[in-house]
Amino acid sequence: MPLQPNTWTKFSDNGNNCVEVMLTETEVLVRNSNRPDAGAVSFTFAEWDSHTQGHKLGHFDLPAGTL
Repeated sequence: MPLQPNTWTKFSDNGNNCVEVMLTETEVLVRNSNRPDAGAVSFTFAEWDSHTQGHKLGHFDLPAGTL
């Protein structure tokens, strides 16, 4: 799903552990949807692209049995 500019988008697999991501004109922001007042982490477009490419390749998958 493509990110919408200047809108927080919530991602969750089970409804409890949620993150929100927002695309701005200059960066990508990520925050904990359960604690939005705690602030956000920012990524450059190049950093975000590198992360999403690694994710698609399975580089960040947890070992079997972790969850």
